[in-house]
Amino acid sequence: MEKIRRTRLPQHASIKISAVTLAVLTLINQNQAMARQNQAPQAPQTPVTKIEITGSSIKRLATENALPLTTYKAEELEAQGLTTMSEVATSLVMGATNEPVGGGGGGTMINMRGLNTNRTLVLLNGRRLPNEAIGDSSINVDVVPMSAIERVEVLRDGASSIYGTDAIAGVVNFITRRTLNEIRLAASVVAPQRSGGGDQRRFSIAGGKGDLNKDGWNVYAAFDIQSRSSLMQKDRPELSNPDAIAQLGGSVFSTNTSGSSSSPANFTVYTNSKATTTTGNPYWATGCTSNYGAQYSLPSTKVSGSGIKTCILDPGLYPQLLPENKQTTLFSKGALRHGDNKLMTVEVLASESYIDALNPPQVFGAQTDYDKLNPGVRKPLFISKNSKWYPGGSGGVPAVAGVTGQDLALTWSLDELGPAGTDDRQNTNRLVVADEGEFMGWDYRVGFNAAMSKRRVSWKSGFVSTPKLYDGVANGILNPFGAQDATGQAYLNSIKVDDTNYRTASVKYFGPDFNLSRVLKELPGGSLSIAVGGDLHRETYTDSTSALSNDIVYKTSGTPGANPSGARTIAGLYVEIDAPLSKGLDLTFAARADHFSDFGSTVNPKASVRWEPHKAIMLRGTASTGFRAPTLPELYGTPRTKTPSTNRWDDPLLCPSTTPSQPNTGTLTSDPKYAGLNLDPARVCNTQLTILTGANPDLQPEKSRTLTAGIVLEPVRNMMLSFDIWDIRMKGTIAQITEETIFSDVNKYSNLFVRNPDGTLNYIVVTRLNMGGVHTRGIDTNFRYLLPTTSWGKFGVSMDGTYVNKYEGQNDVGGAWVDSVGRPGALATGSTSANTYIFRWRHNLRLSWNMGKFATQLSQSYTASYEDTNALPTQKFGQPYYNVIDSYIIYNLSANYRYSDKFRLSLGINNLLNVDPPLSNQRLSSRVVFAQNIAKPIGRAYTVKAEYSF
Repeated sequence: MEKIRRTRLPQHASIKISAVTLAVLTLINQNQAMARQNQAPQAPQTPVTKIEITGSSIKRLATENALPLTTYKAEELEAQGLTTMSEVATSLVMGATNEPVGGGGGGTMINMRGLNTNRTLVLLNGRRLPNEAIGDSSINVDVVPMSAIERVEVLRDGASSIYGTDAIAGVVNFITRRTLNEIRLAASVVAPQRSGGGDQRRFSIAGGKGDLNKDGWNVYAAFDIQSRSSLMQKDRPELSNPDAIAQLGGSVFSTNTSGSSSSPANFTVYTNSKATTTTGNPYWATGCTSNYGAQYSLPSTKVSGSGIKTCILDPGLYPQLLPENKQTTLFSKGALRHGDNKLMTVEVLASESYIDALNPPQVFGAQTDYDKLNPGVRKPLFISKNSKWYPGGSGGVPAVAGVTGQDLALTWSLDELGPAGTDDRQNTNRLVVADEGEFMGWDYRVGFNAAMSKRRVSWKSGFVSTPKLYDGVANGILNPFGAQDATGQAYLNSIKVDDTNYRTASVKYFGPDFNLSRVLKELPGGSLSIAVGGDLHRETYTDSTSALSNDIVYKTSGTPGANPSGARTIAGLYVEIDAPLSKGLDLTFAARADHFSDFGSTVNPKASVRWEPHKAIMLRGTASTGFRAPTLPELYGTPRTKTPSTNRWDDPLLCPSTTPSQPNTGTLTSDPKYAGLNLDPARVCNTQLTILTGANPDLQPEKSRTLTAGIVLEPVRNMMLSFDIWDIRMKGTIAQITEETIFSDVNKYSNLFVRNPDGTLNYIVVTRLNMGGVHTRGIDTNFRYLLPTTSWGKFGVSMDGTYVNKYEGQNDVGGAWVDSVGRPGALATGSTSANTYIFRWRHNLRLSWNMGKFATQLSQSYTASYEDTNALPTQKFGQPYYNVIDSYIIYNLSANYRYSDKFRLSLGINNLLNVDPPLSNQRLSSRVVFAQNIAKPIGRAYTVKAEYSF
């Protein structure tokens, strides 16, 4: 007897059950159907639709899929208290995705398996979205419209032969509603229990008209707007607790030190054009208050040595935990049936999102860069006795003993303009025109995708031109020691660059695609089917940074005056064959051939198997290879630039050390051939050396191999349990080599030290390189159980979990493999820093109860403990400042009541137990010390959502 799951049905039917759940329900239904057949005449079978499953181009039932696929329905996501796409992305247990904090202008990008965002393919309705523009390597999921989403399908094996073999880590496909013929309004608020900020607001309206089945057409639109307010660190003082910072190895703030840039400005006395040890501040004796409307600095209590009698900026004024952000998205879809049950669709997406970050005020003086084009060039900011603002002069600035007309080098923080605010704005637009139907026995799907993303970075407030500020002080117009007079204020206003866009980047993606599929013949297990398809697309990238940013330096990105760009054309063809050899055994083979205009051709196969040896057991497995070409910015982006190293080092040739990885352990060389150089120890020992950063046009593609094997069990009715082992190997990994890696073995990396003919160092190459490889392995598990009762409603429990057994990185081909599970140190790949965290275990556990119109759910999010980024790289277990982040558990509680078919009210509590974020030394220098990779600083928050349809 032919199984019911292979019956072909009308295209308009909809299936909203996950792939794994369908597998279980199918097994149950088969037994029940056979029992009924023995008791009564056979009734006509209820039709079941075959649909396109993420990862396959052949329409089939989800139960027939051999791929490890997880499906999340929109209502399931909202029941967990997830109100934004950013929260959906960070909740995926198979990912290592961080919600943007600080000034993360690129938005939220999904990082599956910890292999970085540029190896995770994100789709909307099975087609690509444009990448975020500056990096041009990853999708910002904040552009996806939450109110239009029907489900999210996560393909947990990589190297998709259908969508592209660059999906090494996996595929996430956001699928919108097929039709909508009513109007739906929704508004929600997330209000933290504690005041200060971090609250979220969301409003959406979605409406449509037309019945695709009756009228033959439907059109709908969904509009989303959501925002989050800023949260400052001073509103969460426990995150900068001095005792906690000291325990982590950080420097606890103390006034027993010398001030750097401050407001009013500090000074150093110069004699004969050279700095002396005499320092001070005209307002130190009066508590560093000056005549500002607020106090920005505190007096130093240091009693001897350089730096006494100076002022210190209050470190608690400006650090920001969460920036203000906002997303606005409009999605519209029209569908029209024509001809013999053919369907034409048009999709339009338009979105804008921004992140407005606050930074400490702009600083000027000897310890800050003056010229971004020449990093490390630092010019003192001098005030002379000719200025009326000179201490003891006519401007009223107090005189200072010992200051008798010498030039004073200033270190000045421009606090009177407030925090330095930046605006990072992103616009995404996409148009898709598609048609599908049947022609001469073939099912076809054709489409054209045109998409663009633009990102603009601006100085929003508190920025002025550095050279013009220097001129204003030198000419006696500006007062660095207090509030400006009318002339000074007018001059300060004239040199502002607020609301100036200094960097614009854009990417474009456009081209056609097609797919043809049909049944070839009948096999014992069903229909032998084939699909062939392909796509042709053009990618372009431009990134322009204004030369004006050379005058600002502070908090700018990009290279002033640079306009890097790149383009490529990619043509791909694929074939897929599905062979159900028997009722329980199904084999699928696929292969994809791609031709890159800049890297030639590559062919990558994929095979999968699905076997049901018993009605309660399904076995599945896949094998595939992948290929990821370097992104256009990796090849042609930021020009190669010389810049000071991040850390201080000893020049291994001119200041040799037996332990080069530990700075300040070297001694000036005694080699006679360098005697004529008159080496200055301050320039070659324990100093910032010159490094070369930027794009690398010599990069080569990465290659990968992925294996998965899984089992799905149905031990009892309404219960499903699955385990899927995955194993991913990469070689030729494109990564940013770190300074620490180079100095850990200076002999091995001697070729990266580029020297002048006399032996002095020109620069160290720290660009992206094709390095060694990555090998990661683990197990995904999924559990579902539903207990229906007659009088107490339905009780359910479900869990998604990922266990990572191995995450090894290799800096060089043939080099040592270093495992990073549960500790920092994964390869710095693409835009992800070297401190990527790979958690040993993560899970989401959900308990639900539904009865009548009422439903509630309690969810638990668990992250295993891991080793922190410790203050000193040499710290070991049991030593001071060695920090381990304990396992982190968060509970969310939600409940909703459906008053009618038209109105529903939802209430919830996020972080039910008000658990504080664990403290970390990831960002000790800025006093932001919570583990931002796993936690939010908001605390307990209450959610309210109301939905109405008509």
